[in-house]
Amino acid sequence: MELFRRLSFAMVLLTLVGCGGGDGGLSNGGNPDPGDGDDNNLTISLALSSDTVSEQNPVTITATVMDGSNAVANKLVSFLVSDSSLAYLSPENGAATTNSEGIVEIQLLVGTKSGGGTITASIDSETVTNTIAFNSAGDGEVIVEGPEVADITLIANAQQLASSGAQEVLLTAIAKDGNNNLVKDATLAFSSDSGQIQVTNAVTGDNGQASAILRTQGNPENRTIKVTAIKGTVSDDIDVFVVGTNVQLTGSSSLALGDVNTFIINVVNSDSEGIAGAEVALSLSGQASEAGGEVADITIPDSVITDASGQATVSIVGNSGGSNSIVASTLGATTTKSVSVQADSFTFTSFNDGNGTIINPSSAITLPDVLLSDTATVTLTWNRSNTPVADGTVVEFTTTRGTLPSNQGVITNGTVSVTVNSSDAGDAIVTFTGTDGDVVLSNSLEFEFVAESVDTVIAQASPSSIGPSGQTSTISVIVKDANGNLVKNKVIDFNLSDTTGGSIFPASAVTDSSGNASTVYTSNAVSAQDDVAITATVRDQQDKSDTVTLTVADRELFIALGTGNEIQDNVTTYTKQFIAFVTDADGNPVVGQKLTISSVPEGYYKGQWVRIYDGDEFIRWETRGEVATNGTHYCTNEDVNRDGILDPGEDTNNNGFLTPGNVVASLLTVSVENDNTVVVEAITDDEGKVNIDLVYAQSYGNWVDINLIVSGKVSGTESSVKTTYSLPVSGEDVSNEDVAPPMSNVSNWGPFGLRANCSVPD
Repeated sequence: MELFRRLSFAMVLLTLVGCGGGDGGLSNGGNPDPGDGDDNNLTISLALSSDTVSEQNPVTITATVMDGSNAVANKLVSFLVSDSSLAYLSPENGAATTNSEGIVEIQLLVGTKSGGGTITASIDSETVTNTIAFNSAGDGEVIVEGPEVADITLIANAQQLASSGAQEVLLTAIAKDGNNNLVKDATLAFSSDSGQIQVTNAVTGDNGQASAILRTQGNPENRTIKVTAIKGTVSDDIDVFVVGTNVQLTGSSSLALGDVNTFIINVVNSDSEGIAGAEVALSLSGQASEAGGEVADITIPDSVITDASGQATVSIVGNSGGSNSIVASTLGATTTKSVSVQADSFTFTSFNDGNGTIINPSSAITLPDVLLSDTATVTLTWNRSNTPVADGTVVEFTTTRGTLPSNQGVITNGTVSVTVNSSDAGDAIVTFTGTDGDVVLSNSLEFEFVAESVDTVIAQASPSSIGPSGQTSTISVIVKDANGNLVKNKVIDFNLSDTTGGSIFPASAVTDSSGNASTVYTSNAVSAQDDVAITATVRDQQDKSDTVTLTVADRELFIALGTGNEIQDNVTTYTKQFIAFVTDADGNPVVGQKLTISSVPEGYYKGQWVRIYDGDEFIRWETRGEVATNGTHYCTNEDVNRDGILDPGEDTNNNGFLTPGNVVASLLTVSVENDNTVVVEAITDDEGKVNIDLVYAQSYGNWVDINLIVSGKVSGTESSVKTTYSLPVSGEDVSNEDVAPPMSNVSNWGPFGLRANCSVPD
């Protein structure tokens, strides 16, 4: 155990106040749970006895919880230190309960690393939080006690963390002695260079494991977090990637010379929630879109700040003819839009959804969905030097979904229109191409056809058996119409039948483009077999519903799943190794336990490999989107119900089969259940572990996300764990400028195509 000398001190008040509300911006003051009105008035304030912690000056952290002007007693407050090498908490679990005055105090003791850090306090499962900064002198004198540790292996159950802060990564550190025996009662320290670490068990058990949780609250930046587990001079580290923040730039690709054009910027996190207060840097690439072409001079601001909804508008003026690219960057995300400046303005000016809504697409952030029973009308205006081009000028039409009455039209009074309808739901991209002598212009508009009536509702629980006392199961619903189309924008109400005191949240959800809606069941006490029932009902079609049951049982098995940084290169395939540890309720390794291991695709990416340079110096190959400066385009697994069967409405890209299909094999004994899932069976060894080798073609590296699921049964009760993992590519294969990364075709395209559209296969 690590011991630090501690002295008393005087109180110097440094206070910050955090409320149970916020604007969703970069400073997370705590967002109240809309399902619990009692939290809306809660506030938590923090004070430090000193802003610097040292060996001679330990610090007292004081938190005060109020409900309006009233103190809140008996409220559990949890504290997190941003880096445990800077300082650590006493008591070790970092939690304490407020007294009758709503006050709780906890000790902050100096670590061995100097520098600045933060302390985050939260109440009510982190719906109300506040953060305060401190400095560490780093002069802690560490006395290493307990058993000797010769080796530490740090693994994570996932190497990606959603930028929204909605996820957490489970960290497991395994301690061994010089003979590779598991070490019990060793105290390990965890730290990270960003995010928040919550140590759940610093002292290793019989299985030699200590554990912690990594989160990223209030920082949606895409980045790499380095996590370290250490005892004395022995340590190991692992990289966890924060992903999902995206910047979107919308506007016309054709600018009329001297006109003011409005572009719209959206910054969203991994849950597609707008990020307020994000500073978006704007610049020009300084390169023409065509080799040898003129580089347009364009006036843009240096940066903009997003509003409360995560949006900002930009005024852009083309000053000279030619082309250029506008680059928008923020929070580790970048996007680029190519534009041309000319005397011609080739702009969409009207979109009619056929159901009474007419908008101007050039100034609209999003377009309305079009019902399958309706017909959309798209109108474009073509001016040259602010004057309509000649009547009779031909404009050609194409669409990626639905049907058009004709593949071309002619300009009349400067405008041309086309109608489009569809019998199947999904995204449609309508493209207008105009030719007038040497002038060729093109513009595209994307919207979505949606089904409107639900015929079937399918509810599933994952997992279907969980433990008591706060374990969770996700209840997912898929709705389709009579033709198998996925139905969007339907409100699904969830109703719980449970005598054990469990709960669900949210009570209602709206289906997305994949026809999906979900809620989460949280357990309380043990139930009878299949005695917990959740019914999902379509709000405006009460006769359309489905019920799923699950069981809350005392878990006899606990499964921890993790991996490290290494990947094995096998010439044409990669091998990525995971480790599954199985323990009983007392933390003892379970030997000889049969496990079922499956891999199911979660989604895939479209784009291309491009060379990345710093000036003239080659850095590496990276996967990028259809526009080489944009990120790749993500598409969900077409097998919505994960049954391996191509059902009506599932072939989104119309290539005749499920995409991406199963891309993973295993070095263990494998039985293929269907074209979408690989199932593996294995037995735990003398340490209660199983090594899982995922083998996949190198050409899929960086292009597919999978769900890895490990489950086991004892006395009829199932325990399981799942992690979502992006299949990586080796660093060596992207480091040679003259040798392209592994590919499945002769071009630099990814294996699932280039275009930023999930509705087409190319």
